[in-house]
Amino acid sequence: MTEIEFEDKTFCFTGKMSELKRTMAEREVRSRKGLSQKEINTNLDYLVIGSISSPAWKFGDYGNKIKKARTLISEGSKTKIVSEASFMNALETVLPTDTGEIDEKILICRYKALVSNGEFDIVGLEEYLKLLAETENSHVTATIEEPYIYQDLYNEYTEEDIDNLLVFQCRLVKHFPLDVNTQEFIDAIAKGFESLEGVDGDLTNSEKIEGSASYAKLFKEIPQNTSLQK
Repeated sequence: MTEIEFEDKTFCFTGKMSELKRTMAEREVRSRKGLSQKEINTNLDYLVIGSISSPAWKFGDYGNKIKKARTLISEGSKTKIVSEASFMNALETVLPTDTGEIDEKILICRYKALVSNGEFDIVGLEEYLKLLAETENSHVTATIEEPYIYQDLYNEYTEEDIDNLLVFQCRLVKHFPLDVNTQEFIDAIAKGFESLEGVDGDLTNSEKIEGSASYAKLFKEIPQNTSLQK
């Protein structure tokens, strides 16, 4: 996954984002001393691609912005093409300049797995995500994406890795008192995913105290999503 920096870096967005409106994403960039622009040129550092893909992308028809960025990259440009998931992860790790703390800590858990289309328990997975959102008072967002984009645009997999598979990604955000050890909760989440048929991925986590006010405010604006079936 590409490491994303913000200060003095330029960003452009294309495609439909599942979590943030484009204006919100641009605002988050500016709050981290980055810049946003509408055009693809040699000044661009990052082209962020929304996770809601066009059907034409499966056949390599990515649209003008992505095509132009790929051409520039092939000519030696500094531009990098990154996924919405990578961008959202970078917002978590790079604090805004105007930040603040709350009297809690925020736990962020991320789960990612390659699942076999038609061979995993999608109903059970949706029910588990809904359970986490409702009974654990957590903010949950989840997506199922075609893997060819990750292989072709982000170079994350080989063709052999993704044959007949889908990319499942989930992020859970939960508030805890400052003195609470969150490991028991993290282990419980891992066991929940392990119990689902056809789902075998990686769980990562981080805790945020500094900058937690800005992060909490951001997630109030992001709608939850536990639905995976179109």
